[in-house]
Amino acid sequence: MKNRVSTIMLAAIFAATVNVEANAQTHSKSIVVESPSNLPEMAQRSSEAMYLHDTGHGQTVLYLEQGQGRTLAILDVSDLGAIRALGQVSIGARSPYDFVRALGDTVLIHYRDQSGFAIISFKRYKQPVLAEAPQFEHPAHPEALGHDGLLLASTTHPSGQAGDPQYEVFDVSNPSKPVMLATVAGVKQRLDRTATCTVFLLSTSGLTVIRRPDVEQDYKNMMEAGSIYSSPYTRSSSCGSSGVD
Repeated sequence: MKNRVSTIMLAAIFAATVNVEANAQTHSKSIVVESPSNLPEMAQRSSEAMYLHDTGHGQTVLYLEQGQGRTLAILDVSDLGAIRALGQVSIGARSPYDFVRALGDTVLIHYRDQSGFAIISFKRYKQPVLAEAPQFEHPAHPEALGHDGLLLASTTHPSGQAGDPQYEVFDVSNPSKPVMLATVAGVKQRLDRTATCTVFLLSTSGLTVIRRPDVEQDYKNMMEAGSIYSSPYTRSSSCGSSGVD
């Protein structure tokens, strides 16, 4: 009987020790693991995707896509030792989506049901706004053109016919009203001058040049100052964030 009691006590002590060690492993001298149970309740819910946004005022906000894309839970993660909930907003997306590319205070999203793209504006970070964009409702590869531009490249024409790539250039400075600047169909070849973020498109209609005057001026200033090597293939830091490779 004594041996049995001793065995049970040892088992209980061992289980308690393992449990304490498991909890202790969430922290070390250099690493801290914050489990869902340690975070606000909305961080414990099932989420489809997330997006990190810097408001530009020393505040960092994390958005969690929840409810099959219909809501965004908002967390202030500026102080990682005290993550707090800011609220939850309904944005009315028609299906779950992925965050594709940041465009300044906005982000391009792609619906997982392949129905196209849309834009979410975070200019009012506690009240993000979804803007459906009929112009984007076809399969395409998105690239940012600075903070206010978007380049969509598609190997399939909106009519469904396959052929040479088609490129569409948009101004998305007003996320609720994206403006198409150009459509270049039948592109045979593309070249990129990364120093000035310039895109050259050779199509059946001739040559189309997509320019970034602000980057061109920055490059010219650096050339005149002698701070960079004179090469058409030198990458501009401004171009690096634009997504044009």
